[in-house]
Amino acid sequence: VSMVAGVEQDGGDASSLRRWLGRMISDSEGMLAQLPVRDMLHDLGSVGQLFGQAPDVAPPNTRPEDLLWDFGRVATPCLHTGGWFDLWIGTTVESFRGMRDRGGSPAARAGQHLVCGPWVHNRILPPYAGGLNFGTSAGSSPTGGTPAQLPTVRYFVMGADEWRDADGWPLPGTEFTRFFLSSRGNARTAAGDGLLSRDAPGPQPPDRYIYDPLNPVPTTGGRLLYTGRRAPGPLDQGRVEARDDVLCYTTPELAEDLEVTGPVKLHLLASTSAMDTDFMAKLVDVYPNGAAFNIAEGVVRSKYREGLLSPKPVVPGAVTHYVIDLASTSIVFKRGHRIRLDITSSNFPQIDRNMNTGNPFGVDAEGIVALQTVYHDDRYASYLELPVIPARA
Repeated sequence: VSMVAGVEQDGGDASSLRRWLGRMISDSEGMLAQLPVRDMLHDLGSVGQLFGQAPDVAPPNTRPEDLLWDFGRVATPCLHTGGWFDLWIGTTVESFRGMRDRGGSPAARAGQHLVCGPWVHNRILPPYAGGLNFGTSAGSSPTGGTPAQLPTVRYFVMGADEWRDADGWPLPGTEFTRFFLSSRGNARTAAGDGLLSRDAPGPQPPDRYIYDPLNPVPTTGGRLLYTGRRAPGPLDQGRVEARDDVLCYTTPELAEDLEVTGPVKLHLLASTSAMDTDFMAKLVDVYPNGAAFNIAEGVVRSKYREGLLSPKPVVPGAVTHYVIDLASTSIVFKRGHRIRLDITSSNFPQIDRNMNTGNPFGVDAEGIVALQTVYHDDRYASYLELPVIPARA
């Protein structure tokens, strides 16, 4: 509505934009599935042209620091708030850390505060998200009192369902622990033999799956905007984990509670038959009854594996090291639960499908089917790095 009003206030013709919005309301799934993607943007007029011209390569002389705030120009204290299921939780935490390190004044650097709860974007303070209810304390105000009384970090621990305070992020004393991927070559679906273990793997075969851009894995919960059609937050991943193009690596049942609080990363050794593709990672909490709820997620587009400022194609068939950032979370995986890692190559329509061609964004009407291979042996060890918090005495 605001986009239409803006065009009309400037004396422009918003009729095509109105048609586009009407189609999105009546048939959003069909609109999002349209190929090439840039054709779908046509009726957006100048706004669509802006999206359609999104470059694959950053402008010359772009520096890494240009991708975030110029923290040194901000000389005031800040309150950074976010949710574990907010699509901007990663940049929220990075902005907090950047201001603490490089803020424009001593008062700014000392006056940064971070508050994170079990929320989705634009749904602050309810005690529930997706398919889980985190108790009444999740819906209570976490910033009560004066700014001077607010701790540096206040975060909600899912599973324990309580608020805690800290002096920094990651938490002091965090034990970054490797959970290695392992299988006998059949980790496809949750019924496969994929294992997540603290023991480093020995010689073993890799896992393979086929990624077809015309049959993408459907978005099921997660860090996405609430549209009324697809619910964000934690949802049971059972239907996703029954697909042959999803690899699942799962721990045995936990003998005791395990707290994971902080940034989560996947170090993935993989190859693809394509010149460009995507790899998705999802951290999942598996309940004793088999229900599997997503907790955190991340994605890497192969050509940006060395950063947005250094795009380069992959060599088809070459084993490549990817680091997938799943951003931050805080959860106690309860005794009797299992920790699972899902790996696949699509999450649509939350993330546009990689057509595996290596062409610029949005130009492909057809895609290429890719063979994806994930390695986890004594030479190419893939592992999930979890920020484990030692049990309290």
